[in-house]
Amino acid sequence: MKRIVGTRRVRKDADRFISGVARLDPHPMHLARRLKRDAIAIIDVMDLDQRIAEALAAARPAAVLNAAASISGRFPTGGAKVLLDAGIPLIDALGADILGVRDGDRVRIEGAEVFQGTEKIAEGVVRTLPDVEAAMASAAKGAGVHLASFAASVLDAIDRDASLLLDGVGLPALGTKLEGRQVVVLSTGFGHAEQLRRIRPFLRDRKPVIIAVGSGADEALKDAYAPRIIVGNVDGISEAALTSGAEVVVHEPGRGDGGASRLDSLNVRHVFSDLTVSSDDLAILLAYNSGASLIITVGVASGLADFLEEGRPEAAATFLARLVAGGRLADAGTVAALYRHRYSPWTLIALVLAALFALGNALALTPGGAAWLRDVWPVVASWFGATA
Repeated sequence: MKRIVGTRRVRKDADRFISGVARLDPHPMHLARRLKRDAIAIIDVMDLDQRIAEALAAARPAAVLNAAASISGRFPTGGAKVLLDAGIPLIDALGADILGVRDGDRVRIEGAEVFQGTEKIAEGVVRTLPDVEAAMASAAKGAGVHLASFAASVLDAIDRDASLLLDGVGLPALGTKLEGRQVVVLSTGFGHAEQLRRIRPFLRDRKPVIIAVGSGADEALKDAYAPRIIVGNVDGISEAALTSGAEVVVHEPGRGDGGASRLDSLNVRHVFSDLTVSSDDLAILLAYNSGASLIITVGVASGLADFLEEGRPEAAATFLARLVAGGRLADAGTVAALYRHRYSPWTLIALVLAALFALGNALALTPGGAAWLRDVWPVVASWFGATA
């Protein structure tokens, strides 16, 4: 069948082939931000995690082509399953040749083969749900090895970042006062949209301070929650979010100015941090060291499986940051399960008055009720007169 999407012609036939415009970026999260519907995403990510996969799936590409193995068997990473559950074809292990495609080139996928024109440029493996689930189950059996490796990374992080984690050394100063306030750290990790939806009653009733991490600023604005603080690289954040009045902490260690020049051009005041922890961790540590009474995380790694899946040294710092925040930290799922909406006294008064009004109408409109009101009214009137 043929479809017209914008100015691009996309051809997709599940029984024959998929074709579309290729989109590439060395950083898959940056690719996800500019990916358009029905484009073909080309990535090079060993053990695709759920966070990246969800961001790609949200853009609804025609297919995802991975030069590496989306699940290598080292640990039960769930990115491949996220894409397949979303109905997005995944061709894996295509090798370095697929990375020779230029951004904007047109490619065609036939089964496990990828073509440019009549030339076959790569061949990989078509992933299916059964084989991905089998690979995840097999990888889960060897998780103990990765747990030992993770423990070693934790010790390295303690040695490297102890002063930051324990005493807040190096944290930028915030202008927003968080002492004694409730804070929500909103990141765009796996499941963030559902978590945000589940805590809407809490957000509406308690109006906590929202610290948005990266593109979480746009997620917050999309749901009409204005972030008070934005932390992270700002290149992928909309101008509307950056100029919304939020305090901005530019954080992107090792990547130039992290978008600070863009903020200067927008005349947005900001501070800079080059700490080596992740932006999620930085947001949690900022809230904790500023005296927040409760820190609720949305889209942030929270369990051992998340840390093992991320497969990066920063995961150890994330684990330690959560330990440091301790009893002040809760994830969105916990808050959603425990929080109950509280009605204000005025709401209860309005409900009582509405009920009395409805009862009065019902009595006045029935013959028996009207007769009863005529008998009762003189008594009530005389009582009020006596008390006056």
